[in-house]
Amino acid sequence: MKVSVVIPTYNRARVVGEAIDSALAQTHERLEVIVVDDGSTDDTAERIGRRRDPRLRYVRREHAGVSSARNAGIAAATGDLVSFLDSDDLWKPEKIETEVAALARHPEAGGVFSDLEKREGATVVPSFMRRTRVFARLLGGRAFPEGLLLPSRALYLCLLQEIPIKTPALTVRRSALERVGGFDERWTSSEDWEFLLRLARSESLLYLDRPLAVIRVSTDSLRRGDQERGELTMLHLLAAEYHRLSDPEARRAAAAGIVERAKHLSWYYRDTGRRRAAMRTCLSAFLVVGDAELLLRALMVWGPEDPRRYLARMLSTRVGRLLGYGVLSGSLV
Repeated sequence: MKVSVVIPTYNRARVVGEAIDSALAQTHERLEVIVVDDGSTDDTAERIGRRRDPRLRYVRREHAGVSSARNAGIAAATGDLVSFLDSDDLWKPEKIETEVAALARHPEAGGVFSDLEKREGATVVPSFMRRTRVFARLLGGRAFPEGLLLPSRALYLCLLQEIPIKTPALTVRRSALERVGGFDERWTSSEDWEFLLRLARSESLLYLDRPLAVIRVSTDSLRRGDQERGELTMLHLLAAEYHRLSDPEARRAAAAGIVERAKHLSWYYRDTGRRRAAMRTCLSAFLVVGDAELLLRALMVWGPEDPRRYLARMLSTRVGRLLGYGVLSGSLV
């Protein structure tokens, strides 16, 4: 089975070569690597031009954003499977071979994604999935050496609350891409979440419980440098889903996602001294989902200490009192 690897890049000449090398080093031989240069102004073209591998294709285009770049790669792809790799991330050598074998065992799956390793400076998280808030609960502390097939419903409910699937860990059947469409080019941030929500409405995905990809968070990474815009976009995305849904279970999941994203954005605003923006974020989210926790957080942003530390201290004090009264131990003293 032939696999097309799509690597969008923009002014990442310093690191894109490492991503290309990790793709070309795959143990699965039937692949093509399509690098879509989204109008870079550095020496990306020269560096890639020095590489001599018949599997490598270079597509140069005017700058139009990552969604458009990925779609250009999909359009140029000739493989049965399309796999995505960001230009500052890496793959383990056996990633594609493992995915192809897994999809052969599960022809009903529209694609496959894996666990991944996250590196940020000297900090290494060996299993990103075990650190997630919602998806880790689906795993339930168990290992799945043969993979875990996630029905579209379970996947969709999870994605309404968080985005555990990262594009460098995702491979999709071309037939599934044709059914759901590519990336929405109107989205300049959180485009992967919007795409995954559409994918999960109709497709099941297979999860491989191994860190086959490596995401690297650098000081100039979009993952760090564009937090405000990313969080706002995710809130708008979830609010649109919430208003579209009539299913009570899905609405509850979307509401939980909105609360979590509003919480993170309000922390960001408070940490940067923008308390009014923090309060507005919580109040705006409250008007959408009506969760009373958001009202409390709107007030707490004006407090003398970080709301996260305050809530942790309050919870710790409450648990300590319960232990003192013997409630948690099952006895009264």
